[in-house]
Amino acid sequence: MAVVVAGTGMLLGRPAAALATTGALCVSILDQPLPVADKARLFALAVAASSSVTFLATLCGGSPWALAPLIAATSALTALVSIYGRRALGIGVSAVLALLFGMAAPVPSHTLFFAAGGIAYAAVALVLTWAGDERTRKLLLGEAMLAFARYVEVKARLLDTKAEPRAAWQSLIEAHADLVEKLQAARDLIFTGGRTRWVGGLIALLDTFDTILSSDADIETLRATEHRHLMNRFHALLEAIAAETYDLARGFMTPRGTAYIRDRKGTLAAINDEITRVARTGGADITAFRATAHKLAETVSQLQRLSEVVDPYLAMPELPPAIDLQPFVQASRTGLKVLRAQMTLASPIGRYAVRLTLAMLAGFALTLIFPAYIHGGWVMLTTALIMRASYSMTLARRNDRVLGNLAGCLATIVLVRLLPTDALAATVVIAIAAAHAFAAVDYKVTAFAACVSALLQLHFVAPVAQPVLFERMLDTLIGAGLAWGFSYVLPSWERRNIPKLVKALGTADRDYAARALARLANEQELRLARKRAHDAAANLSTTVRRLAAEPDLDPPRLAALQELLAANYLLVSDLASMRILFQRRASELDQVASDALLSETLQRAIANIEKPRELLPLSRHDGTSAAMALKRRLVHIEHSASRLGNALAYFS
Repeated sequence: MAVVVAGTGMLLGRPAAALATTGALCVSILDQPLPVADKARLFALAVAASSSVTFLATLCGGSPWALAPLIAATSALTALVSIYGRRALGIGVSAVLALLFGMAAPVPSHTLFFAAGGIAYAAVALVLTWAGDERTRKLLLGEAMLAFARYVEVKARLLDTKAEPRAAWQSLIEAHADLVEKLQAARDLIFTGGRTRWVGGLIALLDTFDTILSSDADIETLRATEHRHLMNRFHALLEAIAAETYDLARGFMTPRGTAYIRDRKGTLAAINDEITRVARTGGADITAFRATAHKLAETVSQLQRLSEVVDPYLAMPELPPAIDLQPFVQASRTGLKVLRAQMTLASPIGRYAVRLTLAMLAGFALTLIFPAYIHGGWVMLTTALIMRASYSMTLARRNDRVLGNLAGCLATIVLVRLLPTDALAATVVIAIAAAHAFAAVDYKVTAFAACVSALLQLHFVAPVAQPVLFERMLDTLIGAGLAWGFSYVLPSWERRNIPKLVKALGTADRDYAARALARLANEQELRLARKRAHDAAANLSTTVRRLAAEPDLDPPRLAALQELLAANYLLVSDLASMRILFQRRASELDQVASDALLSETLQRAIANIEKPRELLPLSRHDGTSAAMALKRRLVHIEHSASRLGNALAYFS
């Protein structure tokens, strides 16, 4: 952005640079971490769409009869293209912003400078993307590592004997969903860049996640124990692991290098000695303590391997040759057929298109009725940025947008009065950077920064006075009110998506069980099934979080969903334990007897998921300690499957 602003300013002068910067601003919305080829296609679409919209807006010459159809068409398309995902939604937002600039532009020639700015930004951004491609992939892996550290930190609370169980479970499930999202973002870029060191790092992180997840298989037994001092030791160990993982991630993402992961041999030995001492007094929970201690020791070993894999001073690790990375990359929706399918009121996106169009036209109508007080472009921009297909997301963005915009207007008043033109141009660049940086972190900051950048851009096109900025505050409140009010028109409530998501969760769990309960599972199929199970749980968890903000909430149904998520988490933890058990003790198991037992358990577990029933004892399988450990885990899996089946039955 700085290159475009400074370059056009030196070549064409300040007025032309101000117009070119509006085009660059619109295109910058699409500037997200992507492969160069994908980003080039998005930039081309953004330049074409936003330039066309701003050109048509300038041609309208302020005529209400010409602007109304353009506003309606832009609004409807903005909503409809959201079906292609978060990336495509940015094209719609850039088109709305271009509409605002076009309505404020004095002459159609504005479009030439607008398009030139967009093209210049795209060219510079693509060069920087190519140059920093490796760095971007590294940063996405670092973000996933930070999310893993947060997950471990929250997981430690579940072992805190003073923590309230329901709140601890809810926090853990939300942290799990956030981690799954960050892992997918890392996969989408890292797995498309060849078999690099970062691919090895991400695979190592996924294996570490699977290992520590398996340590929750006995969490309910541990929480019910009388040996609180052992629980406190586990809690302290997890907090230490989380702190070191934070250090590892931050060191990895910054020039100071990677952090060291300690082996924790002393701590783990002390825990095992205490378990041995307690075992002499008896207790059915000793086996659970031993299994959990082993899994946490394995987690520490996996973290040490992760730190070695991502250390650039060590040799490049060998990657699993049998794994095809492409199936783990999220497929993007494409084609006009997908778009046409949304043009019906039966589609949530189609209903969203109607709501957004009506809200935008209502904002434009208010401009015509009160032309001296309301700025239609700003009202419509606020409405478009706040309104989403989901009511809960609209509500959250409404609150953040109002607070951010009000603060942004006040800040712009001060900036315009105190800073010279060159400093204001630099402020636009800084504000755009801040808006991008905080988009997924704190939307209030993004709203504040975006408001400052947009107001200053409008100031360059047509200088604004202090009273006008105060009127922008009124425009913000009106736009927020329209977005919220029209959310009740043809609403798409999250509760309507619950049956589909619950069904997908059950299907993914059955598929994962089929792969996990196999002594010699195919590595590719197991990893894919594991990913689908985590994705299904994360999708449902995210929806439940949004559901809690909707009106007419059914508390028993919400409680049942939270119970379902907890039951699913326990089953997935149990299934993850199987891989650890096979890796550790496969040579001690009788292959024929174990395979028969695994097959029997799988059939009964799937039957329990589909239709819960009274549990019967498994076929006897006496023998080595490894065989008894296997049977214990399989009995636990059956119970977890039955619990999940009961939770699923509530929604059938």
